[in-house]
Parts: sequence; structure tokens; C-alpha cells
Amino acid sequence: MKKLSLGLLIAGLVLGLTSSVVLAQGGRANGPQWMDATHIFDAQVQKLVQNVKLETKAAFAKRTKAPQPKRKEYALGDVEKFWTKNIKEDKFEETPATLRAIGTHCYVFVENGKNVSDKAVAKVQKSFDETIYPINTSTFGSEWKPGVDGDERIFLLMFDIKDGYDGSGGFVGGYFFAGDEFLQSQIPENVPVKSNEREMFYLDINPSDPESDTYMAIVAHEFQHMIHFANDPREATWVNESCSQIAPYLCGFGHANQIVSLLKEPDNSLTAWAEERMLANYGHVYLWNYYLMNRFLRTDASRASFFKNLVADKASGIDGFNNALQEFKIDFGRAYSDFALANFINDPKLEKGKFAYDNSLGRLRLPPCQTIKTFPGEVKDQVFLWSADAIKVDLSSARTTVKVEFAGAYAKFTDKKFNSFMVAAVLSDSRGKVDPTLQYVQLQPVADKNVQVGAIELSTSGKFDTLMIVVSAQAPGGIPDQAYAKAPGLPYLVRVSDSGIILAGATTSTGRRSIRPYAEEYVRSAGDLGDADEKIASLAFTNVENMSFEITKSVRQQLDEGSFEAVDELITLSTQEGNRDALRPLARRVADQLKFAAGNGDNPEFASRIKALTSF
Repeated sequence: MKKLSLGLLIAGLVLGLTSSVVLAQGGRANGPQWMDATHIFDAQVQKLVQNVKLETKAAFAKRTKAPQPKRKEYALGDVEKFWTKNIKEDKFEETPATLRAIGTHCYVFVENGKNVSDKAVAKVQKSFDETIYPINTSTFGSEWKPGVDGDERIFLLMFDIKDGYDGSGGFVGGYFFAGDEFLQSQIPENVPVKSNEREMFYLDINPSDPESDTYMAIVAHEFQHMIHFANDPREATWVNESCSQIAPYLCGFGHANQIVSLLKEPDNSLTAWAEERMLANYGHVYLWNYYLMNRFLRTDASRASFFKNLVADKASGIDGFNNALQEFKIDFGRAYSDFALANFINDPKLEKGKFAYDNSLGRLRLPPCQTIKTFPGEVKDQVFLWSADAIKVDLSSARTTVKVEFAGAYAKFTDKKFNSFMVAAVLSDSRGKVDPTLQYVQLQPVADKNVQVGAIELSTSGKFDTLMIVVSAQAPGGIPDQAYAKAPGLPYLVRVSDSGIILAGATTSTGRRSIRPYAEEYVRSAGDLGDADEKIASLAFTNVENMSFEITKSVRQQLDEGSFEAVDELITLSTQEGNRDALRPLARRVADQLKFAAGNGDNPEFASRIKALTSF
């Protein structure tokens, strides 16, 4: 078989370097997903942080020899006017609101004229006081207390955030505006913001459901932003958001629903915080911190120590995580590589669970960007910095030795700093009878050609039926995250070839692939398709499609060999009471395969099986 030379690898890559970068279009999950708007104030807030001193009203009065301010004693029914952000029109406007609840740690105001039930208001106040406040402060640190206004209670404003939501895409669920921590009289004219001069954050009531647990997740998310600002006001957006995303989980409100969007856009940079992939950003940073928790932070004490140190550390972005990860003898780059593998492999049998999530996300696997089914196969694509792609290789018809060759861009950041790639090859057996194996492709730069290349040969030994190649692009150390936030995807090329003899993997005792494990997983996943949890339903859909592909592939291969073994196995499984409804759509698909294979002939062997597959 013809080998792919280094010259051909380089030539193919150079063609990719000259092509335009294709960005994935933004997707959305079934039903609206919320996003945070805290980041939209970043530029203005950083101007304030750099040029205006944080000062309480009392300290300012003392410094300017003005009368000391009197802290207002609030009562239920009091009305206040708050400056709020009209996000759609990019302007501040006044919103009158009434005090509906007073808690140990909070005031809850509701926009006048809006229908929010007493039950919803009470739930927000109770959840904040009894769950969110104690957990967030013990995990991340304290807010500025008593803060600019001298009042230890935090203001929560529930109102209709004007974000232009039209029933499609995501909506703004809430935000924390750090400008409220500054005195309005000290804000320069070139920073066009309005301060409410108090510790507060903002919660949407349309289309948000204030009585749902998702709403409490938004409350926990926004409060973390307040804490983070008090400890490190210059933190990189993605790190701040990663902490806010994990806060609801720690408070008991479940996994972040934006995981669904990451499933739709898996090649998403962890650090770039791209505007066009906003929902995927939230899913990505959530999984990052959840993976670190799964692997390193198994106790409340370890989580509190880790996140408090991270939040308090004045180092920004990747540098902050490098500092926080030191105790585990791993740096950010290595941890990210492991995280990327976990997202595509998620198998507890691989290296004792190092690349897996717990049972609650046991079915999570980001989809591969492409699948290679015949040899030799080739993939040309691009991957963002601190992102990853996966290429699935079907080994069911492969020979005993598979060769993976890689070439990726070698881009210069400074005179001595270049990007790198992590390329991993994971062999697995879909039946689960053989533990997966992992090997890395060792890469070498060819500086004068602006590429880095490498190759590896893998022995399938007839034991493995799937190869997953994971490609991750990484920025060099010592470069600020912001320096490459808008960087395009880096092009790469992967070629897979085989040699040796053919040894079919995943076989039955008669030498043919059994479809039973695929059918059983199909039935299990089909049962989750109607789950009210969008994440579970989306993962189930992915599994159903994958299992359907494996089963119909086996049927096709065996029909080519003159065997009905897989078809008969499916018929037997379909007649079982517990499987019948779930397998009906799959049986129809296989019946269509048989009709096509039978052609116009009147073959009783085909006809009887088609009838069996369509009669239940």
C-alpha cells in the first residue's frame, strides 16, 4: 500500500494554511437556554478597576469631610428605583421595584407591574439565605462586606431583562454589574455607566421561571461573580465564568444545561470566550471545573481550598490554574489534554478512570468531527487553541496493523514560542470485553515548513473495533490568554492506513459480529429520549444514532457475506416484550435494508424476515 510521505503531509497542510477558516454556526438546544450577561460589562468594569478607587460611602464622606451617610432601614413594600441595563438597546434605564422579601443575607425586589408569585420570591430568599450564601462563601470566599453602602445584605432584583429574546436561541438569565460597587460621583464621563452604589445582582423573570431549580442556579452563578470581583477584579472572563458555572452544582442544582450546546459545537476554545459560541462556552467551562472536581477534588474541604485559592490568586487565566494545580503535580496543559480525552472517551476502564466522569455523566461523549470507515482514510480540519477534535475510525474491516500519521500547523507566537498539539490514539472494543488502550503520537517540528509531524503504528490484534484519534491544540506557556482569544483554528491533517492480515473484531462464536450489545444499549438510550432533562435526552439521541449505525453496518456486512445472522438476532430481540416498542424504528430501518438487498427478486428468505421486522 502506498505510504504518505512527509512531503505529502506538509503539502497537504500548506493547502490548509492558505484556506479560509470555517467557524461552526451557533446552535441551540431544544428549548431556550440561559446565559449570563456579566461579561458584557468587562471593558467598562476594567476601566473602572484601573482608574477608580473602590471606596465605601462612609470612607468617601470621611475623606471629603462630608456628612456621614445614614444607612436606610428597609421594610417590606418599600419602592426603589434601580439603574438596569437594556441589553438590546445598549443603554441604562431606571426600573422601579418593590421590596418583597427580607432575608438574613438579602433583600429581594421585584419590578413593579410584573407578576411574580409570593412562592417564587420566598424560594429565592430562602435558597439564597440557607443554601447559596453559605456554600458560595465557604467555597469561593466572601463578597465585599459590608460593601460600598455599609449594608451587609445583598440586593437581588427580579425583573424582565430586555435582551431581545424572541423565543429562539438563548436568553439572558441574569448578570452581576461590578460598576455598582463604585460611587457614581467617582465614575469618569468616558465610562458611560450608572451605579446603584450597593452590592446587588440582577435576575430575569421572562422567560425565566422563578420557581424552578434552574432559576436558583442563576442566583448561585451571579453571586459567585460578586465574590470573584471582591477577590480578583482583573480575572479572565473564562476563569470567572468557570467558577460561576460550577457554583450551582455545588449548591445542589444539578449539571449546567449548556452542556447540550457543547455537544453541538465540540470544537470550542476553553479560553477564548467567543461571542458567536456563547452557550457552548458555558458548557465547556462547566465541564472543565467538573472534570477537575471528579479527578482531584473529592471532598468539600479540597474543593473549598482549591477554589478559594484560585479566586484569591491575582494571577489571571491559565496562570491562575497553573498555581492552583501545583499541589496535584500537574500543569494546565497536561490537565487540559486529559480533560479533552475524557470528553471524547469517557471510559472508566481507561487508565483507572483518569479519562472519565462519574455516573451522572457516564454517557457523555462529545461527537467526533469525522468518521473514517475505509482505508486509507484522510481528514483535513482545523481546531481552535485549547480545544479538541476527535476522529472516529471504524476498525471492523481493518487489518492487524493501523498507522496514524499527523501534520499540524507550527505557528509562531514570539521568537521562541510556538503552539503545540496533543494527538492521542485510543483503541477500544465496543463490546467491553477488552479494556481500551491509549498511546500518544510523538510530534517533531519541521520549523522551516511551519509544521509539526508524527506517526504511530497500532496493533489491533482482532481485539479492537474502534480507534478514536483526539487532536488538541495548545498555546505556548507564558502567553496571556487575551493574546490569542481571537485566533483562528489551526489546520491539521490526519491519515490512517492499515497493513497486515484481516482479523475481524467484535465477533460471535461463529466468527461474526454480534449486535446484541448494540441493541441493548439502543433500548436503554431510547428509554431516555423523552426525559424532561434536555441533557439526558440529547445524550440519549446521540447514543441511539450511534447504536443504529453499528447495527445497520453489521447487517450490511453480513448480508454481503450471505448471512442473516444479525437480522435474525434483531428479530429475536424485537419480539421480547420489553424491547418491542424501543426497537420498532430500528427494525423498520433494517427491513428497508433487506428490501434494497433483495432487489426485485421474490426471495422467500428475504420476504419472511421483512415481514417479521414490520409486523410488530
